[in-house]
Amino acid sequence: MTDAQRESYVDDVTRLVGPRPGDFRPELDWETVERELGIRLPADYKELLTRLPSGAFRGCVEVENPAQSADELANAKRHNDELLKIFADPDTGYLTGTSYVLFPEPGGLYPWGSNDAGGTFWWITDSADPDEWRIAYNDRDDWHEHPGPLSKVIHEILISTGTDNILGWDLSAKPVEFNAA
Repeated sequence: MTDAQRESYVDDVTRLVGPRPGDFRPELDWETVERELGIRLPADYKELLTRLPSGAFRGCVEVENPAQSADELANAKRHNDELLKIFADPDTGYLTGTSYVLFPEPGGLYPWGSNDAGGTFWWITDSADPDEWRIAYNDRDDWHEHPGPLSKVIHEILISTGTDNILGWDLSAKPVEFNAA
């Protein structure tokens, strides 16, 4: 996927939900965020969250913006560390029967979002280039994959008029919106 295609998904997402570029300004730079989280992040994620604060897309995909403020970075880091510990616990069974491993293992899953139904969105960090990472989604019972990038996953959820999305949910009754946290 080219940079232009990635940017067009970000542009499409922000057109669908507003606000327009310039309405939000993160307090932290992405170099600081990546250093604190200990991971390089995909360009489309950084571009999207340079435009939007923490919040929920269509009430289905909740994303914390670690660049929003020092407090949001601390919250995101704590939340991601907790998720990695929970999914690493063999008693939870989340990874049983899968070939997934967790970050920082090579190719390990790294969380980027969730939903209020207990689902978690992950990057599959199996490439040195974060812009090539695929997406995994766990809905407590099953795992689903998407070729990515994140902005395309969110775009597809926003334009879905049925179950044609990574969640497999009928979204036809949900408004196309973004609600800041």
